Order: sequence, then C-alpha cells, then structure tokens
Amino acid sequence: MKRLDLTKRLGLAFTLIMALFATLPLGAQYFSQRYDFSTEKWIRLNAKVGSLELLDIQFEFPSYVGPRKLGIKGRDQATLNLKNYGDVRVRVQVAIALFDAEGNLVGCGATGTKVAGTKPGGTESYYVSFDYVHSRIQTAKTFYLTVESTPDVPDLGNASKTPPKK
Repeated sequence: MKRLDLTKRLGLAFTLIMALFATLPLGAQYFSQRYDFSTEKWIRLNAKVGSLELLDIQFEFPSYVGPRKLGIKGRDQATLNLKNYGDVRVRVQVAIALFDAEGNLVGCGATGTKVAGTKPGGTESYYVSFDYVHSRIQTAKTFYLTVESTPDVPDLGNASKTPPKK
C-alpha cells in the first residue's frame, strides 16, 4: 500500500515538473537597452536579438506639439521595424517604457506577435500604443526598449498529411 502511494507521488511530481518545462519557451532570446528619446524622427537602434535585427524606431504623438496638448485625436504610438535573418519564423514581444529627466515613468506600452511570427528573411513593423500611462508623455527624455523572441512552433498536425492528388 505504501509503495503505491510513493509511486503516485513520484508520478505526480514528474508530471508537475514536465508541465513546468513545457511552459518555458525553448530558444527564447531577450534584449533590453536604454536609449535617448526623440519624437517624429527615426532612431537607429543597431541591436540584435538572436536572429532578429532591430532596425529603427519612431515615436509619434499627434496630440502634442512641443509642450502643448492639442485637441487632435490620434494614437500616441511607437513604430519598431525589425528583420529576421534566421531560418525559422520568430514570435516577437515588445515593451517600451518612457522616462522623464528625473527618472519618472511617463509612458509605457507593449505588443507582440498576434497570429504568425516574422518569417525568415522578412521585415516587420510592430506598433506599440501608449494608451494608458501617457498624461506626461511629452516630457520623455529616455526610453527602455525590451524585446523577447522565440521560434514559432510549427503546426505538426498538418506536416504529416500528404498533399491531395490532382
């Protein structure tokens, strides 16, 4: 009887450990760096995350001109361009945090791959919206860019199917 309990416990422990490993992204790459902030112009990044090259980023704040808030509707956002130099599709997650001269957080946003990853040799743009923390966004002086990438898991269910004959 005690042997059976021990076997059940070991089986449960093994299952939990395997479940933990299954949730960890395989081949994940991580990048985070601080940059000086500028609006309405492209900022060259010169950075790599695994097989991805982070090309450039541009911040667009249509509701602000200098320190004045205008009555213009538009989305405060950043556009990040990247290129995949690898052999497989890559899923990308992007986070941006904006800070003023005193180091206070004045804006933040995140986005990522929604459907399919960035294909090999492909260039893709990611749009990061600053929808929630943004009341003092025009005072930003620096920003942190964080990018995580993982290989896109192929659909193995379709790989075993033979194509229909014509």
